[in-house]
Parts: sequence; C-alpha cells; structure tokens
Amino acid sequence: MRYLFTVLFLILTTGPAWSAPQVVAEVLEYDFGEVVQGDKVDYTFRFRNAGDELLMIGSVHSSCGCTAALLSSKQIAPGDMGEIKTTFDSNNFRNSIHKTITIETNDPDNATVRFQLKGVVKEELILNPTRLSFGKLAPGQQVEQLVGITNSSKETVTLQEPRVTNQNLQATLGSTSLAPGEKTELKVTARVPEDAERLSGYVMIGTSYGKVPNLRLSVSASVSR
Repeated sequence: MRYLFTVLFLILTTGPAWSAPQVVAEVLEYDFGEVVQGDKVDYTFRFRNAGDELLMIGSVHSSCGCTAALLSSKQIAPGDMGEIKTTFDSNNFRNSIHKTITIETNDPDNATVRFQLKGVVKEELILNPTRLSFGKLAPGQQVEQLVGITNSSKETVTLQEPRVTNQNLQATLGSTSLAPGEKTELKVTARVPEDAERLSGYVMIGTSYGKVPNLRLSVSASVSR
C-alpha cells in the first residue's frame, strides 16, 4: 500500500513538469527563385504547436521591403496549426535578397523563431550606376556625370522628364522613349551651395512600365573646406 501511495504521489507531483508549448515549423526558409523587379512575392509560413500547453504568439517583425501578417490566432492550442502570410515587394530591390520574419513565442526552447525569404530580383529598367556619389567637392563647385538607363524588358518604355528633390541638382534625359534593348543617358548636374556641409538628394523619373513606375537615383557629395 505504501508503494502505491508513493507512485501516485510521484505521478501527481511530477506529471506537469514537462508540459510546455513547442513550435514546429513546416518550412523555415523559402527560396522564391528569380522575379522581375516590381513583382510581389506572397508566401505563407505554417507552424504547429507540438507541445501540450497553449502556444502564445507575441510580436511579429519583418525586415525592410517585407510585410508579415498573422493569419491564425495568437493562441495556438496543442496540435493546432498557425499561419503567417508574408509579402515581399521587389520594387526598390535588385540582385540577391534575404529577408527575415521574426515571431516571439512562449516556447521555452524557441522564444524567437525566424523565417527566411530569399531569391533574386532581376532588373528590366537598369540604372548604371545605381547611385551617384561625387565624392568631396568645394563650396560653389559644379560637376556633372552621365548615368545610363537600359530597357531590358520586352516592351517600349516611355520616360517622363526627371524631377529632383534638391534645388541644387539638375537632370536631363537624352531620350524619353526606349524600345526593348535600347539605352539612353541621364545627365546629372550638381552645384554645391557656398554654405553647405553636404549635398544629397534624388533624381526621380516616372515610367510607363507598370512593374517599375518610378526610377530613383540617389545623388550625394561631401563638402571640403
């Protein structure tokens, strides 16, 4: 009888000790391959509560260019599934990309779970160079540089007249219509104000190409005195 009481006591006192929620993801990393700049990539990550207690989902964070939304409840019962829908907007990205979606949980072994989106973004309206840095300039100095714009899409693209975000920048286009495979040049002129410590701004060009409605060129220079 004493032995039976001892066994019952051990079961009652030690049974709940190992109870806990447990996150088990179907996929932690999704490679979407190659997309054209301007495309959006949608993917839903799924995970299961393989534990025996309620799984609580806290905050959901995503890196720049990627949005994430929890489709399921923030409370996942044992054995149930949770879902996070992610969307990556490739409009301002090029070449290889790697984005992270992070969730916080009450799983004692996985308090932070990171899901990964990766792939390659192919440009079809290409700026060369993609950024324009004039280096160090003297107050009052004026410089200019040519930037190539290539249409590697399969349709003719019309470019709008350039706009600038800094009055000390000027930009003109050699041609406003680009057939597939054609290239034009953008002339960018920068003048450093006498009292400036730094020069920065953007050249913006609207396009008729739906996937890339705007081209944006960053322009910068430091001022030496």
